[in-house]
Amino acid sequence: MTTTPSPTVETGLSEEVINKINMAVEGENAAVWAFGYLLSFIPDENKDYAFSVFNLHRDNRDRLRLILRDLGLTPPRPKEVYEVPIVVKDMVTAYELASFVENRLIGIYIQLYAIENKSVRSETLQYALDGAIRILEFKQTPIALPGSIS
Repeated sequence: MTTTPSPTVETGLSEEVINKINMAVEGENAAVWAFGYLLSFIPDENKDYAFSVFNLHRDNRDRLRLILRDLGLTPPRPKEVYEVPIVVKDMVTAYELASFVENRLIGIYIQLYAIENKSVRSETLQYALDGAIRILEFKQTPIALPGSIS
């Protein structure tokens, strides 16, 4: 069986930027899954905020997927299941998982910020800053080197 090579698409973006956008889509896919999972551990009085964060990550993912599609590229698909790095038993551990996810996404957005065209950097930086604020709202301490594993 022979395969036909995919057509080359001229995107105007470097391969490095496209790879980082793909990483951000994968990170947002994982965030959507993680927040959907941890919502079951959040008490009703705190669910509105957690659900708004779930929606925010879904919107970010969809925006990034649209960027790739507009370039004629196929965005990464979400996995069916993700490995959960923190055992979630209650609201406290749910917030630890939420902070872990946000920290990882901050690291991805900072990598994208570092290589993006200066004219579009502010949006990427805002996503990273918003993630750090969410970590504080989850009553956790942001890590000094975002994206690192503590």
